Amino acid sequence: MFADMNPMLRCGMMLAFFGLTVAAAPVLLAVEAVQPALTVEAPPPVSPILPSEFLGWTNSFRLQNDRAEAVLVPAIGRLVHFAPHNGTSPFRLDPGLHGQTPPKGERFFNIGGDWLWPVSQARWAAFADNDRDWPPPAALADLPWTCAAWTDADGAQCARLAREYGAPLHIQVSRLFRLAPGSATLVVQQRIERTAPSEIPVVLWNISQIAQADQIALPISKPSKFRGGLKPLMGRLPGRKHLAKCGDIAIYRVRPGAETKLGSDAMRGWITAARGTNVIFESVVNLALGDYPDGGCVVEVYSNQGLGYSEIETLSPELNLPPGQILENTLRIELAETAAPLAPCPLAEFIRHLAGE
Repeated sequence: MFADMNPMLRCGMMLAFFGLTVAAAPVLLAVEAVQPALTVEAPPPVSPILPSEFLGWTNSFRLQNDRAEAVLVPAIGRLVHFAPHNGTSPFRLDPGLHGQTPPKGERFFNIGGDWLWPVSQARWAAFADNDRDWPPPAALADLPWTCAAWTDADGAQCARLAREYGAPLHIQVSRLFRLAPGSATLVVQQRIERTAPSEIPVVLWNISQIAQADQIALPISKPSKFRGGLKPLMGRLPGRKHLAKCGDIAIYRVRPGAETKLGSDAMRGWITAARGTNVIFESVVNLALGDYPDGGCVVEVYSNQGLGYSEIETLSPELNLPPGQILENTLRIELAETAAPLAPCPLAEFIRHLAGE
């Protein structure tokens, strides 16, 4: 009965097998309708994936096929590794923090990897004890997530990270990862459910911290609410030497010693980082309607060359959910490689192919 089912739905149904609750909660869709979640029967038995050791973390979960491997560490709530088979992960992962968890009271454990924040930074000061937007408020401090992992009926390997956030947010957040056989693309179904009343809007703000990226590509919307299609979120726009326009794609060439943050309102919803011949392409599909954070940014890049990393970020609309309602989107993380390092506009053409444009 599951052979013809949508893979992400089938993968999600496996949660019941592991004793996890699938709530019949309403969903906010693009038409702004509220619909009940699908009620399904318990799935047939599947093969669980047991935790294993990775870089000193003893409770990590590996998703593998013949092309790629992903590793999640629930103790820090992050995807810490995603790489081609026998290849190198593009994620920064601080070697001095391997196997460690955040010290008690630490608000932000800057180890790297890929993670999600459920509230936009512009909202942090409203519930921070220092009335500032950095570091993250105590309610968002890095804490362990729960995780279950299994092999699906079609051979795909799945894992679900979940965390409950109490007052003042009152939300449950989950990220369902799926690596299909023969694929170098990780599909992530991201979800926030409001569990009790709260006045704080939520967002699916995903961040991947990339080590030593050379170039970052963002789509440009024409027309755009931002001059030139990009919004400087920190300082000024880079000059022409470091920001190339290739039609409707902008390529930021990471400046030595520079700290830069840029946003794009392009609804194409993808962002890409390149280092040499290695490329990581991330795209997001949002069905919910609403205003995007930071004045309308769908994707953003934060680059700190002095610290040796850039962050590629995707966002959802920001919504003030009532209890029992859900915000969700689908993130795709794809690994690719070019035959040789590319100049900005040839890289833009390569990315157009990845994006199907």
